[in-house]
Amino acid sequence: MTLLREIQLLLERTYGSTGVNFEEFLLDHTRTRELSREAGAYAKQISDLGRMFMRLEDGKLRLGIYYDDRVITALESNNPQCGLNDDNVLPFMVFLEELDHAVHAALKYREGDRNIYSEAFVRDLELQAKVDVYLILQMYCAFFNDDKKLSPADRRWLKSCVFDAENFAYEEPILRDRYRGSNRLGRRYVKFLDRLSAKRRTAEIRRFRKLSFAEKQNRILALSA
Repeated sequence: MTLLREIQLLLERTYGSTGVNFEEFLLDHTRTRELSREAGAYAKQISDLGRMFMRLEDGKLRLGIYYDDRVITALESNNPQCGLNDDNVLPFMVFLEELDHAVHAALKYREGDRNIYSEAFVRDLELQAKVDVYLILQMYCAFFNDDKKLSPADRRWLKSCVFDAENFAYEEPILRDRYRGSNRLGRRYVKFLDRLSAKRRTAEIRRFRKLSFAEKQNRILALSA
């Protein structure tokens, strides 16, 4: 099974089926350049290591995922399915985040949230990805420990990778606020999740996903008050 398919199935077992195979939604360089031009000035400020594109066409949601060759090469030469380390964790995060965006965009759309161009829709995807990337990395990290559990050092390392790596140096204020806000909220929420048992954590994140972005914000602020 490919890494992409493995992660998609993991997300769908947790949150629900999208009804599609995202291996069929991968974009090449040429199509990605075309879509980036159509996306406007904001797209130039976002990392080119990975992109998830979405648009509405004839009443349907169209999605595409792009990974730069640097990400693919890094993961093929240092497969996270064989263990996480300082060299593959950041490419793996890029891989996870874009796929997570696609899964949750599809689920939200199927459930009736069609305002894909709204800031709330996009921020919801960013926040959800922060949470899911951290939790998936935990699973991979724990699997290769002898006791299948995370150590305090593991948790500190993963939090540093997920929440401390980005500098938010965007020219556009809306982008700085979007990514910094998602990062801050995600860090607060996973601190709460880390205190839960596996069963309670799964129930919590399933409920959390169905909340609107505003409701997610309120829940996180209430939990961390």
